Order: sequence, then C-alpha cells, then structure tokens
Amino acid sequence: MKKAFKIVLIISTVFIVFIMGFVLTLHLFEFKPENVTELTINDDDKDYSQISTDTSFTVLSFNIGYASLSQTEDFVMDGGSKARMDTIAEVEDNIEGIKSILLRENSDIYLLQEIDVDSNRSYNINQYEIFHETLGLSSSLAYNYRSIFVPFPLNPSQMMGKVNSGIATFSSFETSDANRIQLPGSFPWPVRLANLKRALLVTRHPIDNSESELVVINVHLSAYDDGSMRKLESEKLQEIMLEEKEKGNYVLVGGDFNQSFPSALSSFTNQDDYEYNPLYELNSNDLWEAFPLDPEWFNENQFQLVTDVLIPTCRLLHQPYDIENPENNQYYLIDGFIVSDNINVNGIETLDEDFKYSDHNPVKITITLVS
Repeated sequence: MKKAFKIVLIISTVFIVFIMGFVLTLHLFEFKPENVTELTINDDDKDYSQISTDTSFTVLSFNIGYASLSQTEDFVMDGGSKARMDTIAEVEDNIEGIKSILLRENSDIYLLQEIDVDSNRSYNINQYEIFHETLGLSSSLAYNYRSIFVPFPLNPSQMMGKVNSGIATFSSFETSDANRIQLPGSFPWPVRLANLKRALLVTRHPIDNSESELVVINVHLSAYDDGSMRKLESEKLQEIMLEEKEKGNYVLVGGDFNQSFPSALSSFTNQDDYEYNPLYELNSNDLWEAFPLDPEWFNENQFQLVTDVLIPTCRLLHQPYDIENPENNQYYLIDGFIVSDNINVNGIETLDEDFKYSDHNPVKITITLVS
C-alpha cells in the first residue's frame, strides 16, 4: 500500500511540476506587442501609383479562416470538436480556392483576416508569403495571435500547437505607412497567455494632388468574450476613425467585426433591445450570438455602415456546413465596411462562395473618393 501511494505521489508531483513549468514557459514567451508597432511594407521595390479622387476602385475583405475552416469543418470554440484539418492537402486545396477568388475579383485593395504564418494548426504553411506572391501587390502583416504552443483543444490530434496568425492588407496603390495598433482589453491570466492580442492594421495611402490621405483600417475584433472587450475595441476604433476624419483624411474600415451589422436586424432600440431579421435569427439560444453594432455613434459622426444584407457573410462552425438543408446552418452578417462621408459607395456585394473554402464569404465594395 505504501509503495502504491508513493508511486501515485511521484506521478502527481511530476504532473504538477510539468503543468507549472508549461505555464511558466508560456508566461516567459507571451506575445507582448507595443501599443503601436511600425510594420514592414513589402513592395518588392516596385513603383505604385497614387489614388485619384473621382475615380472608382474596389476593396475586398475576406476572413480566410487560416485556410482550414471550409465546408467539411467544425470548430471547437463554436461548439464543434476540431481546430485543424486532417491533412495538409486539404489546407493546400483551400489555399488554391482562396487564391482563385482573389485573382478573379482583381480588386485594388485586399483586407484578409486569419492568415497563418508557420502555424502547426495549418501545417506550417506561410500563407502570407503565398498570397503576397500571388497578388503581386504591396502588403503588410500585423500579428494578432502568437503563441509558442496553444494547448487547446485537449484532443492531441486537434491541438493548435504553435500559432502565428494575423491580418494582412494588400494594395495596388502606394502605401506610405503601415502600423499595428494594439486594441484594449484582454482575457484574464493564464488564459491570455495562449490567446489572441487583437489589433488594427492601419495603412496610409497618398492621394494624387491632395494633402489628404486614404486611411485604410483592417479589423478582426473579438469573438468569444462577453461583449465587453468588443465594446472597448469598438471605442478605440471609433476614436481613431474620428481623429483621422477631423484631419481631413478619407477613412475606410473593413474586415470581420464579429458584431452584427444593423442590416441584419429587423429592429434596434439599443444594445439590449433588438431583434434579428429571419435570415440571421439564432436557431438556438445555445449558439454563439453576434451582438449588434450600435449605429447611433456612426450616424452622429457621419460614417456609413456598409454591407450586403441578402447574403450571409459568415456561418457558425458548430457543425460542418449543411449543403442539402441550408436552413440548418446558423448565419451571421458580421463582415463589411465603414466609410467616412467624403467617400461615395458605388456598390457593395457579398460574394456567394457558399463557404466552400472558409467559414466566411468575401465582401467587396466599390468606392470613389470625393474631391
């Protein structure tokens, strides 16, 4: 009996020491970005033209789901069980599909979210490098998720492991400046050690014969908080938007807001009193809810919230995509754009890719800067 107790004690001690050592390692190597980080602009020494006013151009936003959240997949944080695809070939197929969409659309600016660089969960493929080479455009990458090891989910075959992921902006126009702006709010210790550190990617683009700039803000706001972090992040975003607008600049914000655009609602009084229109109603109260963006501040400060109400921009990953019975899927309208009042919106379209390569559909806007 004493021998058995000693063995149990030794095993328990080793386990506790291992866990403590692992948490200490995560703490020592925690991603701790500065509030503002100047980013490299990868332009391959090419000359890029400046934007002209009164000339329309297109911007495409696409959360690519690290090329691993296509129709066959679910995701553990949404109520599924997976966090990675079963084979590298599946990830590569998704990358090829995403490349074909980007090239087909031939946009002037691309805003991509959840783009992996040497992450175990996507088989260590440098997705940023692939898309930079594919598009042949000036680009910058801002990390918002870096961890030497994410021990989740607990299933070893699905564990994320090392993660390097972020948001990237690609432009056919001259880019004079690119910065990563850290957003406020964080998860409590020790959860934050292996969690996202959300940020904005702000790029500046000179305008021909003008002292003003086009300020493009690429966003991917929080998803799995209680709504309080998203509120803090939105307030920081609004502060920057208003500051740039008051300078006389043109402001365009695009990406995955993880909040419902007003177009997804049939009624809105405040953030505690609202209803979704039928396409975006929750199929169950147990499913993840995308709290609504409050339109009041944007209206008061002459910013326009722009998205396409007719086609969902995102599906929930609580299950694989149900192709035969689409009504069994849970849809959201959380991707789109916000533009200042000196920008004309000529068109907005959600591309119905049927979530083939990602849990998001791309959203494309056509705009003109007003002189």
